[in-house]
Amino acid sequence: MLESNRTDIRRANVRGALWLGGLLAAVLAIAFWISLRLYTQLDAAATVQHDLVLAQQQLDDLVRVQLDQETGLRGFLSTNQTLFLEPYRTGNDEYPRDLAAFGATAQRLGSTQMRAALVEMRALHDQWDRQVARPLLLHPHSKNALTRQTLGKVLIDQMRGDTSRLHTLLEQRLLGAQAELKRRIDEALVSGLVSIVIFGGVCILFVTSRSQLLAVIDRERAIVDTLQGAFQTDLDVLPGARIGTAYLSADRDAAVGGDLYDVRRLTGGRGLVLVADVSGKGIGAAVNTAFVKYSMRTLARSQDDPAEILSVFNRMFLETIADPNLFVVAFVGVLDAVRGTLTYASAGHSGAYLRRGGEAEQLSVTGPILGLDPSFGYDKVTVPLARGDLVLLATDGLTEARDGDGTLLDDEGAMALLRGASRDPQACADELVAAVRRRSGGILRDDLALLVIAIDGGA
Repeated sequence: MLESNRTDIRRANVRGALWLGGLLAAVLAIAFWISLRLYTQLDAAATVQHDLVLAQQQLDDLVRVQLDQETGLRGFLSTNQTLFLEPYRTGNDEYPRDLAAFGATAQRLGSTQMRAALVEMRALHDQWDRQVARPLLLHPHSKNALTRQTLGKVLIDQMRGDTSRLHTLLEQRLLGAQAELKRRIDEALVSGLVSIVIFGGVCILFVTSRSQLLAVIDRERAIVDTLQGAFQTDLDVLPGARIGTAYLSADRDAAVGGDLYDVRRLTGGRGLVLVADVSGKGIGAAVNTAFVKYSMRTLARSQDDPAEILSVFNRMFLETIADPNLFVVAFVGVLDAVRGTLTYASAGHSGAYLRRGGEAEQLSVTGPILGLDPSFGYDKVTVPLARGDLVLLATDGLTEARDGDGTLLDDEGAMALLRGASRDPQACADELVAAVRRRSGGILRDDLALLVIAIDGGA
């Protein structure tokens, strides 16, 4: 009988383990699905916004070329001087090219209204070129010159009407895309909260067994490690620069938090460099870092000014995040390592340093932290860089590292470590992490994210 009871207990334990294992597997699948959905939806929304902004720029180029041609033709008819025809000659090549580029963008956006207006604009421009511009260039003082000019005015007005209609369509689509991005972010945040609740329930079930509890913790660490890797490893390579990174979490049960860094290549060899610290820790803060990261990427694709990026994001953050206690400290820079410039704006982020030769200096803060007031503005600063320079961007886990007596490392201590660190960016990041661990005795009180950039220049 005793052996039978033991067998029943073992079978019950096996069934319980299988049930709990199946539940944990479901949680893992949900977490993976949430992560995948978060990335794909935010990337898709960012792509749509980029295409809409690009379409607006292309439409402005079309208007400019048409206006230059019209103005040049009028100047020629008024003065008989051929110098006014230069915009018309160059416009003959620019207008079809810009029209084709705009058509390709409209095709990606899938707007039948935009494509219809585009066809009409092409037909009107061809008619204007064939029946107005070219005849007047050949015979500017013919008997029907006034009639042709009148026809040209009618065609130009129709083209402007099409242009105005296209601008309205693009603005409506852009507002819709922004609303869709906000909705998707809200859904991702809710999904993240749901996953946290599920994790908590699983952990409660595993409390009854130490071995099962340890298994849950190990698997949970694997999940958050996957999330952290997804958030921190997709860094682009920038021409003329080498990148070193490091990340440490103060939460021993979850190697993930609100600190993040990002490097994203932009047009013309320039790159977006970002270091931010979202208030809070753990998985909840990590979900918010996704919003910060992808929003900054989206804004940088249409805006060159880091100060304007911070201003727009500040308003977006206040409109999107419902918790009034959340805020973000951020450093946003546009780096051109080949030309040797770093244009940046800093929202309360003091952990930015430049090492040149054997000296180190701190890059100034240019505005308040994000998420407090939508009226806050930010300034930008351009720093010249030279080959051999080293830029260090660190969250406050570096300067707030304490020794055994509770003394902070602070900015002077951080710059002292930077002066003596390796010239290789990754080695420099590893040495700074080792120094923080030694100083704090291996116990971190705050998350730490490091981004080290070595400037190699045109070579």
